[in-house]
Amino acid sequence: MIQVLLVDDEQFIRQGLRMLVDWEEYGCQVAAEAENGVDAIRILEEGGIDLVFVDIKMPGMTGLELIGYIRQNISPQIRFVILTGYAEFGYAREAMRMQVLDYMLKPVQEKELVAILKKINQDFQKDRKERQEKYDFHISQILMGKFSEENLAQVRRWLEPQESWKYVSFEFDKWQEGFSGLNHGGRMEQQKALRQYLRSLLGNAFCHVVPLIEAKGEIFGTGLLLSPCLYKDMGMGEEAYLEYLQKRVNQHFQYQIQVYVGQSSSLEQLAKSVASIQVARCLHGLAKEEGQVMDYEKFRYRKPSFGVREEAVRQLLDAVKNNQKEKIGHCANAVFNQIRDSDMNMEMVNASIYHILYRLMEMVQEFDDETNQQEILAYIGKESFNKLALSGSTEEITGFFSDYAGYLAQVRSQEAKNVLDRVDDYVQAHYQEKLSLKSLGERFYVNNVYLGQLYKKRHGMVFRDYLNQLRLERAQELLAGTDMRIYAIAEEVGFGKVEYFINKFVQQNCMTPNQYRIRKRAERESQG
Repeated sequence: MIQVLLVDDEQFIRQGLRMLVDWEEYGCQVAAEAENGVDAIRILEEGGIDLVFVDIKMPGMTGLELIGYIRQNISPQIRFVILTGYAEFGYAREAMRMQVLDYMLKPVQEKELVAILKKINQDFQKDRKERQEKYDFHISQILMGKFSEENLAQVRRWLEPQESWKYVSFEFDKWQEGFSGLNHGGRMEQQKALRQYLRSLLGNAFCHVVPLIEAKGEIFGTGLLLSPCLYKDMGMGEEAYLEYLQKRVNQHFQYQIQVYVGQSSSLEQLAKSVASIQVARCLHGLAKEEGQVMDYEKFRYRKPSFGVREEAVRQLLDAVKNNQKEKIGHCANAVFNQIRDSDMNMEMVNASIYHILYRLMEMVQEFDDETNQQEILAYIGKESFNKLALSGSTEEITGFFSDYAGYLAQVRSQEAKNVLDRVDDYVQAHYQEKLSLKSLGERFYVNNVYLGQLYKKRHGMVFRDYLNQLRLERAQELLAGTDMRIYAIAEEVGFGKVEYFINKFVQQNCMTPNQYRIRKRAERESQG
């Protein structure tokens, strides 16, 4: 709601304005009244007012003087509508030069007030959206640990100073019935609705609702910047406040929400709080605890214990080595049940998982001693640890080991090593289409990770760079030999966005596509 202050020395004018229309229907709420400029300043200094309707001619301080003072000393963001009679119409013109939104002649007419409120609400929402998008960018940089002093300065304009902050993640359980059946668009709609609803619950503290910061694309929800000012204002403790929010959103949405709480940090160190969410999610999944707010601080002090038996690990590795899908599922569940039941802390969970992953890496080199160890480590670090240590999901854990068994089978197969010629021929013929290692792997029945390694060995670059190189070579031919527009060439060779095409072209050729075309034409003309 747009918070409105009515300033007029005549009480019946203020009462008339308040009663003339249903302000809330137009996104406004009359939050306060003042009979003079001094009272108005006192109210505005307390904050929370977005829009002021002010009489242009009042005793002691005129409306214009009030506007000037507020713009200079309180906030340039507050907006004004002038109330004036015919005798002061010259003042109204001066007020318009001071960039007030509008002016209204007394006595105010309902139709005129409605028209102004509609326009103000429309402009206000557009402006708020733009400011919110800028804020989201700045706070996201802080949450990812990639911020500048400018990012900090901009965020501090929105948030009250607090010594302690926690990043809290409100997430839909992707495995629950119904939500798991939604497509990506449906899940994004639920995510958007969750964020909007949580903002409505927080009211004027809506800026504490922030984008979800999550490396994995399968998690949907929204973030919350938790500070004591939120729950103390409601006379609650932290845990009670979060349980209250969780209860409200679970009552509002068809799909249930799980809440994860990160570690306490300063505003500058919020990235650490974001990272600790993954730990809380992991141990929550392994512990099979449900229905409560999962706080990182509750897990971090669990006593370490060694709970995974070497025999269980050996059986899992044998199943992977022999590509026994059903046995892999049984053995993976056995290993992670032992982790769960042992009451390990996160450090011991990491150690156990990395032990297993290192054994998997050794297994690859048994069959292909040319396999790049660093590539395998990178694959394990990027793909495996997120799925194993950070998901806490037995489905994803089992899925990873099954995928790795398939990868291992490809490494062992001579037929798989010879498939690259056929894949290369296909890519050469279909480079303008949407291609990925995953889609090619499915078409040619080869593990996509192994296919990526084969590409790097043959061409000395990753598949994405190889594909872009093919597209850029064809683009050069079209630039030199046709009059096609730049955007049409970008589309023709498979680049979705012309900006991306130009960026890649400049990186490779140190000139824009248009400069390249001009140079090639000049070369042809000079050759006669």
